[in-house]
Amino acid sequence: MFGMGLLGWTVVIGILFVLPLWRINERAGLNPYYSLFALIPFAGLPLALGFLAFKPWPNGEHRIRGPFDEFDRAKEHF
Repeated sequence: MFGMGLLGWTVVIGILFVLPLWRINERAGLNPYYSLFALIPFAGLPLALGFLAFKPWPNGEHRIRGPFDEFDRAKEHF
């Protein structure tokens, strides 16, 4: 088992990342099949995480844009 080499361990670690990435992609509203890129040795995990990092998340549009916007919203209630 320990004689798998670097390529074997890279594939094992890639498989361990597929399931969490699958769930994150589903919850972010992205295609969950992007998580299968984590199985590609050496370049797959950065590629799979790149889809998450550089794609606009559909749930993030309603968030507060700046630190003082919350104070402006609080003033409207008083």
